[in-house]
Amino acid sequence: MLFVMIGIFAYRVYGVVYPPPPPKWAALPAPMAELPSDPAQMQGIEIPGDPPVRPPMDVPGSYAMLYNHNPFWYYSGQQKQNNKPDVTAADLNIKLVDIQNAGGQLRARLRTESATKWYSENDQFEKYELQKIDPDNNTVEIYSERYARTFTLSK
Repeated sequence: MLFVMIGIFAYRVYGVVYPPPPPKWAALPAPMAELPSDPAQMQGIEIPGDPPVRPPMDVPGSYAMLYNHNPFWYYSGQQKQNNKPDVTAADLNIKLVDIQNAGGQLRARLRTESATKWYSENDQFEKYELQKIDPDNNTVEIYSERYARTFTLSK
């Protein structure tokens, strides 16, 4: 076993002392300061195309259903019986100010307790999600995570 290890070591030392000749690579052209204006010279240069479009950075969906309706508890989907009146859209303290079409995308301007901002469909803000904008009827549908239901606001 010792002689085999000495033989391998000797072979490696021989490879370091007498290395194999380096491979013959093609010579690279010198870089150009400016691109040529002649189309024939442009054919010889390989210019990469445009980069791919960046994927959208949106969240796939609302995760409120995971903690509003626990799939591991039998009574999670049932509503509690209480004597409180039903919550209406006016109780949310959200007001629809305006609806506009900006660049082919519908946007709604909503006034909440803290701010007045423009929102697109499926945008989440505070504890709500803007699900649908209807410019014909001047209404929007807002999903409330707190109440686990959808409310319709009109202008």
